[in-house]
This record gives sequence, C-alpha cells and structure tokens, in this order.
Amino acid sequence: MKCPKCGYERKLTDEAPVWQCPSCKVAYVKAASAAVSSQSEPPLTRVTSAAEQIPDSGAGLRRERTLQKKAELEVRIRESSAARGQKILIGCILLNFLLGAIERVHAVPDLAMMSLYILTAVWSLFGVVRICSGLQRSQGQKILFMVLMFFPLIGLVALVYLSVKATRLLREAGWSVGLLGARQ
Repeated sequence: MKCPKCGYERKLTDEAPVWQCPSCKVAYVKAASAAVSSQSEPPLTRVTSAAEQIPDSGAGLRRERTLQKKAELEVRIRESSAARGQKILIGCILLNFLLGAIERVHAVPDLAMMSLYILTAVWSLFGVVRICSGLQRSQGQKILFMVLMFFPLIGLVALVYLSVKATRLLREAGWSVGLLGARQ
C-alpha cells in the first residue's frame, strides 16, 4: 500500500500496524480522507476513497481493499475502547465521591463500604486497561498506570493524563466528548 501523505510504499517487513504508514506514522484512512477533502470538489458529490478511484487490477487491489477495511475496523475498535474506558473511569471517580459521602454519614456498615471500594477499584482498573488499549499503550505501560492508580495524587494525575489523551484521540476521529465521556 502506498501512503497518500508521504508516498512511502509499504513493505511486507514493516512492523507498523496495517492501518498506519511506517514512514510518517499517519493513518492511511485519515491521510486519504484529507487528500480527498483538500481537492476542490463540487458540493453534493460522492467522496470516493483512493482505493475506489484506482481501476481494478486484480488480486493486489482486492488485498489492498481488504487491508484498508481491516485498518478502518481496527481504528474504530481502538476508538470505542478508549471511549468506553473513559466512561468507566469517570463513573468510578463519581462513585468514589458518592461512597465517600455515604461513609461520612455512617449509613452502611464498614465491611460493606470496604467491599464497595474494592469493587470500584477493580472496575477502574478495567477502565485503565480499556483506555490504554485504545491508546495502543504497551503492556508495561498498562501495568504502570494500573499501579499508579493506588497512589492518591499520582493516580489522579495519571487518570487526567489518560483522559486527555483519549479525548484528543476521540475528537480527532469526530467523536463528541463532554464532561461525562464520549458519544459518537
């Protein structure tokens, strides 16, 4: 596959994800849509992808189209994972505030409160894993962010960092991100 932005021809030995140019690190779909939108087209015309504009040359083109569809699906899965993880973390933060208020009025026994705090912590760890997966963080970085969650101020800073990164990714992809998370 040839990158629409820099013109790099992808090789079989390249280790970048199939949806990303190994040279300039841009997503093929994003670069192709930017190239199409930068051309002046009359309004109300159908925008075609770069693969649709090339005449059918057999198996090579079908393989490129399949790779492009897989890349688009992979990007959508990443985005939805980041969005879901962000919603989970926001929900856990709000739940922690609620549990703190309930604990102050002593409305629930201590053992039940401890159980609720543990469940919230486990659920927030799941949210961290989802966001890190959506942001394509390495396994080591996922573990690091999970460990940082157990340190009060550092954990909050780590959550804000992950949330900002997820928000940036989602907004670039066209998602609407509000106070309570993303929606498409």
